[in-house]
Amino acid sequence: MKKYNDLKELTFELKEKLDIVDVISNYISVKKAGKNYTALCPFHAEDTPSFYIFPESKTYHCFGCKAHGDVINFIEKYEKIGFIEAVKKASKLAGIEFDFKEKKVSEEIKLNEEISKIYTEKLLNLSYKNKVWEYLKKRNINKDLVEEFEIGYSTGKEVENFLKSNLIDKDVAINAGLLNESREVFKNRLIIPIRDNNGLMAGFSGRLIENIDGPKYINTSENEYFKKSKILYLYYKNKEFIKQNDFAIIVEGYFDAISMYKYGFKNVVAVLGSTLTKNHAFDIMKLTKKIVTMFDNDDAGQRATISAIDTLQSKDFQIAVAKYKEKDPDELVKKYDKKYIAELLKDSYKFHEYIAETFLKKYDIKNDFGVEAYLKEMGIWYKKFNNAKRFEIANSFVKKISKEINKPEELIEKILNEISKTNNQMISEIKQNSKLIEKEIGYDLGKAFVYLWIKYPEYKKILKSFDATILSEQPLKEFLMYIKNDLDLSEILEQSSDKLSKIISEMWEKDLYIEPSEILFRIEKSFENLSLKNKILNLKEKLKTTKLPKERAEITSEIIAIYAKLKK
Repeated sequence: MKKYNDLKELTFELKEKLDIVDVISNYISVKKAGKNYTALCPFHAEDTPSFYIFPESKTYHCFGCKAHGDVINFIEKYEKIGFIEAVKKASKLAGIEFDFKEKKVSEEIKLNEEISKIYTEKLLNLSYKNKVWEYLKKRNINKDLVEEFEIGYSTGKEVENFLKSNLIDKDVAINAGLLNESREVFKNRLIIPIRDNNGLMAGFSGRLIENIDGPKYINTSENEYFKKSKILYLYYKNKEFIKQNDFAIIVEGYFDAISMYKYGFKNVVAVLGSTLTKNHAFDIMKLTKKIVTMFDNDDAGQRATISAIDTLQSKDFQIAVAKYKEKDPDELVKKYDKKYIAELLKDSYKFHEYIAETFLKKYDIKNDFGVEAYLKEMGIWYKKFNNAKRFEIANSFVKKISKEINKPEELIEKILNEISKTNNQMISEIKQNSKLIEKEIGYDLGKAFVYLWIKYPEYKKILKSFDATILSEQPLKEFLMYIKNDLDLSEILEQSSDKLSKIISEMWEKDLYIEPSEILFRIEKSFENLSLKNKILNLKEKLKTTKLPKERAEITSEIIAIYAKLKK
């Protein structure tokens, strides 16, 4: 017998080697129906067969209860056992040996599998009047969906009780991210189990139901098998649907993905966070080269969409962006029927149209400065897909920009080409921008802010939107309050303190050969960090007046999480 010590390699080999028809026929009676096989579904009561086995794709599907999966999934579901146990049984059938004790990771995954079942059982045993079920009802999640998506609930006792009754070392649970030194990580949270792209129970996401202090969502901490940059939620479950539909829908949240799935859009996956990575793109590429993004309709969702487009276009994906006004896909499916959403997906933006329209909102194109800044940004994008392979996209991009700013296509194309030619030099300059900013203004947030406001009027609207209340630096706080009240430069100089006047004069005289977008990025990052530091200070003050150990542990956990964000 061939011996394996890599679980990922083993699961792939088992699916390739085992005949799904032979395996399933060991459990139920099947009949040939053309190229496929049919049977009475073992997962729900029926008189007429609606359960089909597809030898070509090595999958099964029930058109009655919608059960779907591969050979390992069938064994797991039919025998009501965990994934690891199903792999063991499949290994025996295939004549393959695998030592599950050789790798510590398997002990942690096995524990995750068992704890996930306990969490789900705990939720199913709660009264429907419980606050958790009240929340799920608002999300239109019923018992069947809870079972299908293995959703659960933690009271904070499940892990320790399981460890004691099964004589398992506490370190296994700590390494798996289920325990920290003082408490169970997901206590009093709704649990969303997260399988990795190969079906292993890699970790969990826990959501607060009540309005109590603490982050709304917490995930298993990053470890060797739970890596957000490599896992797409529902990828393992839905990969066959993605293949069948020949496109993937990418959403931001777990409940967005579940809502789309239950509505019949089973070719959906969710990012764990809001960033689509090259690893994600590589795994999607195995199934399809067509993608529709459906991130949330807020600033973070917009940034995530642009980032995803940038990642995917470099791999030659066909990318579209769904057009909708609702907050997120979960809200969308509550409002409209399946036909409407199917049409919405068909009528999605082409990615270059989305880029042209979205960036246009950043600039005031009523003046030449705004038009110039907009075209510079569009030139950077134009270079990315202006090649023989995507000639039509480049042409369409030019037409879209021409229409948006009411300038001739020939002129737009000429300008974009000129920007593209100098783009390599621009990239080199941008790499030096951080050093230049440090050298010229010692990266002083106030100076950077004033410089951008004076030199680039098209950024005034963005600069006004920053929160002055988080600032302790007096000249900048003073300046921001002035511009929020729509004072012009002469009015500001009449009223400003000596310190602020000195900064304005210094920045008026200075010319930095730096992309303004780079300066803005640094400003945004500084404000974000200031906001996080303020949160830490507030939490530390709260900690001083809190005596309950449970509350102190939760506050400390939140402080640690914010410090981790500051380090990124």
